[in-house]
Amino acid sequence: MFARLDRRGPLLFSPRWFDERLMEWTMAEEAIKLQLFRFIDVLPMVKAAPEVNRHLREYFEEAREALPAWVRLGVRWMPRRGALGQLLASVARSSAERMARRFIAGSNLDEALHTIQRLRGQSLAFTVDLLGEATITEAEAEQYQQACLHLIEGLSKQVNQWPPVDLIDRDHLGLLPRVNVSVKLSSLYSQFDPIDPEGTSRAVRARLRPLFHAARARQAFLNFDMEQYAYKDQTIQIFRDILEEDEFRDWSEVGIAIQAYLKDTDRDLAELAEWSARRREQTGASVQVRLIKGAYWDFETVNARSRTGRCRSSPTRGRPTLAMSACRGFC
Repeated sequence: MFARLDRRGPLLFSPRWFDERLMEWTMAEEAIKLQLFRFIDVLPMVKAAPEVNRHLREYFEEAREALPAWVRLGVRWMPRRGALGQLLASVARSSAERMARRFIAGSNLDEALHTIQRLRGQSLAFTVDLLGEATITEAEAEQYQQACLHLIEGLSKQVNQWPPVDLIDRDHLGLLPRVNVSVKLSSLYSQFDPIDPEGTSRAVRARLRPLFHAARARQAFLNFDMEQYAYKDQTIQIFRDILEEDEFRDWSEVGIAIQAYLKDTDRDLAELAEWSARRREQTGASVQVRLIKGAYWDFETVNARSRTGRCRSSPTRGRPTLAMSACRGFC
């Protein structure tokens, strides 16, 4: 309570103040939030100002009914070319970049370490994952695996040498891993497909094993990210498959994210708890579950609307820039 009373907000009319007002406004309206995410998703692939402005106009026109009257008027008269068009595109791009920086820890290991150090100074633990993880070829899958290995090794080398923070570095059972890295399984195999569960599990586990060895050797925690609904059962199955292998049956510093908004979650948690109890009886090792809201809600919404014809256009997909994100308050 005292921390909240003492917290200082951004200066009035500063860039951060405008960013927070924009965030509050867009997050309050589902339709506006949806179009904003679509715009940000395509923005890295759109270079010319007229194209930036065209996408901005098209996406927000789809949310027309949710826009205030003055915004609808602004969208209608939005410039596309010329000096005003160039200014609009520049403002849109810089605003999107500032908003993204609030959720991205850095574009390289040094920047991520700086952000993590700041979080630890606030007694906040973290999990780090790689953005831009779309995998189309096996070469990209191997590149993702190597990037994860680099992340585990680089973070562990530095973070494990920092002074301890007892609030986040230990619990009633003892010391906790300081480094927590999240992995998206679909990024480890270009042919990730629930239609072939055995083949997918076999290929993904082959690329997971070096990550497990690296994390275990460096006292790091490895977290399985949960992705879109089509991958849920396959992700849980691979999690169980690899932890039943002889060399990992007794390892506890591993966990999985489960999305709370899904109707299947009660059943999935019960089955995981039963499986984990049997494993613990046999080896003494436990696993952790990170219960999350479910970040793919917007993905599922866009996908559903596009299938029912409610989306008139879809963004041009491209491979995003590699980056790292930190999750505040991981528990």
